[in-house]
Amino acid sequence: MFFIFGRIIGLVGPEYGRLRPKTYAITFISLDMAALIVQAVGGSQASAADTLEGANRGANVMVAGIILQMVAITLYVLIQAEYLIRVYKDRPIHPRPAQAMTMTPLSPASRDAGNQTPNTFVGESDVEKLPPKATVAPGPGTGRQRVTRNIGLMLLGLVIATVFIYVRSIYRTIELLDGWNGPIITNETLFNVLDGMQILLAMVTLNVLHPGWLIPIPKGEAPQPTV
Repeated sequence: MFFIFGRIIGLVGPEYGRLRPKTYAITFISLDMAALIVQAVGGSQASAADTLEGANRGANVMVAGIILQMVAITLYVLIQAEYLIRVYKDRPIHPRPAQAMTMTPLSPASRDAGNQTPNTFVGESDVEKLPPKATVAPGPGTGRQRVTRNIGLMLLGLVIATVFIYVRSIYRTIELLDGWNGPIITNETLFNVLDGMQILLAMVTLNVLHPGWLIPIPKGEAPQPTV
């Protein structure tokens, strides 16, 4: 999800985000990895414990890891929401990129007609003097104008998958806080619906609304294999 969000930011407009697209992925993946490591440490402590007290200590470490994961996802949700609101309202944080323009060399006949000197290129002030085939590339527009149908579908899939993952994180936190013998952790139906099914639905969502189909990386930008 973090890589997908960074890709969307690069396509729609980095000027609406607080960080660079790659920084989002690096930051949140690092937090997620740290949370998983803490959970693994707590799980190993709980499984190796000989007493219920030792198992509960391990569970507390696992809860700390899950809470860290939920904090990271919450921060990600807030940043994602702020970005989308800024795009919708066209309120960039950083200066908008300079407007792209195609520099078109004039033909000799056009130079004579427009009293141009040789090797002169066309700027914005010369639009009216351009011959019929010479064009000036349009500017990038606002973020909302860059949201194509594919990007919109990818955003929809990303939001849906984020909701599923967030629900699962809330359940896991409450589950372990309730203890090893609590009514939540011993309820298999709750586990199947609020844990396993949430992950399954998130995976299905991102496979139906797949980033490789909706926002593929152009061949020129894809990393090339090395021998």
